[in-house]
Amino acid sequence: MSSSPPTPVPTPSPVDRHLHRAAHAVPHHGGYMGVLGILEGPAPSLATIQDLMADGVRRVPAWNYRVCADNRRVWEPAHDQDLHRHIHALRVPPGPAPLERIARALLDAPFPEGADNWGVWLVTGWAPDRYAFAARVHHALQDASGALAGLSAVVIPGLHLPLTVPPEAEPTLDLVTAARWAARTLPPLLRPTARWTPARHAADRTRTLHFAVCDTSRLDALARAATASLNQVYLAVTAGALRAWTPQDWTGRATRPLHAFVPAESRPPGHEPATLGNHLVALRAELHCAEPDPRRRLDLMRPSTDPRGALVPQQRAALRTLPRIAGFATRCLLSPRSTALLTTNVQLGAGMAVNGDRVCQAVSLPPLLFGHPLTVALTTYEGQATVCFTSDRTTPDPEVLPQLWHEALTELEKAYATG
Repeated sequence: MSSSPPTPVPTPSPVDRHLHRAAHAVPHHGGYMGVLGILEGPAPSLATIQDLMADGVRRVPAWNYRVCADNRRVWEPAHDQDLHRHIHALRVPPGPAPLERIARALLDAPFPEGADNWGVWLVTGWAPDRYAFAARVHHALQDASGALAGLSAVVIPGLHLPLTVPPEAEPTLDLVTAARWAARTLPPLLRPTARWTPARHAADRTRTLHFAVCDTSRLDALARAATASLNQVYLAVTAGALRAWTPQDWTGRATRPLHAFVPAESRPPGHEPATLGNHLVALRAELHCAEPDPRRRLDLMRPSTDPRGALVPQQRAALRTLPRIAGFATRCLLSPRSTALLTTNVQLGAGMAVNGDRVCQAVSLPPLLFGHPLTVALTTYEGQATVCFTSDRTTPDPEVLPQLWHEALTELEKAYATG
């Protein structure tokens, strides 16, 4: 791909500023999101990774910025950065559950002072014929799509990515359409989400992280049987797992839904995603954990998870042209009073490689922000679906969530007879 013409540095959106403030408020590195790839083959040297990154960073303009202290500016140029301070080696000893132990070690790994905007890690030690390549990025600098596209430039020689979306490609604000969206979307934000046990416990300074893994074909079969999207199936199974996680909050009671923040891509079609800042709008998904019937849980969730009703271009235009109103809506949406947890869905392609070695498993490491007690992230890659549960509450025990998610998946399969 040829180099794109230069575009102006974007003005931070209300979402960027809210993420900037939120990341400073958490007691751990909860404002960072990441991706972890497990690779087959002997581990390369750290110098090899440094050479890959040196070439890649030149082709990803967003990585030549850093998060600054000023909440109005959010970012500043970092042309003087020392690339070697962003590239690290990490050794994890052999043992059980290597994926969780590697991810846990990454979350605990410190950033050097002055190089805390993004970092990559070469992880070795747990197996003689495998290694891991991981990246973590400050969420105020890039969203998940941007960070993943930036990593793509590292492994695809010659791929040049833009700093942001060109101004001429931005959607224009239609006041009538925007008003219709606001009238339908904003009043429900004033109604709080359901109260549940995890939100009543104080946050701990550390995070727990656990994974559930299944074949993507199971989710695809359910999506066909239910005439639903893969994201809707994933969220319906997650609702079933949360119902079983804190049954005292749901069983035998009529209560309002538990609301989840679901990000939606807002970049205009055809524009590379490895751009500076966050290009996200939101759905406020209703997880009907009090509903005992798994099919009805999915049916009740459909209206709130239909992206066609989100009017994504108008949301994007409002973020740019009505920053005060958009900022208020963002704060309301991401408040623990309105949304109880964060969810993400990262769908990766196939055949990823680093330094010629095949990536055999890839998972996303989600942020934990805004005082929410839980983030749930689905990653699909080469026929495998991995769900990551990240929490900073020790009660109720988040360690049981992967098993509960598998049980909820089986329950929904039986309801649609797809098992």
